[in-house]
Amino acid sequence: MSALPKPAFSSRRTTVAASQPTPLITSPRESLPTSLQVLLRFQQATSCLTLGVVATVLGVYGWTVYTPTLWSKEYQQLKALQQTERQLITNTEAIKHQLAREADQPSSGLVKANPNQNIFLPAQASAPPASVDNAAVASATNFNITTRPVAY
Repeated sequence: MSALPKPAFSSRRTTVAASQPTPLITSPRESLPTSLQVLLRFQQATSCLTLGVVATVLGVYGWTVYTPTLWSKEYQQLKALQQTERQLITNTEAIKHQLAREADQPSSGLVKANPNQNIFLPAQASAPPASVDNAAVASATNFNITTRPVAY
């Protein structure tokens, strides 16, 4: 069916003379001249150097792309916070103004401050520190009492 001629098979086997085995793998360092070995070392060194330079360039490129994007996001957040701050200041001043107008009305019941109406309290005499009860200290150690605030 094929246009190619079929190979003729012979019943005879060909024998290969195995007088001496040939080594399959030879050490490249022994068989290569010194100048070629130097060039191979130079190629290996430049390949490593090139890989390092490519990694550095990709890192710098990523940094130059990422930094302005991050800066832009942070800048937009700063602008939003400044806008919120301006709105809060405006609202605070509007409330202060409204309270001042209401305080000026006679129906509010507020009286303007007068230095003659000030109340002065006498200074309290310093008292010696109270004695500490050992039983109170022992019971206080059973509880987890902190002197720092728990929350802000």
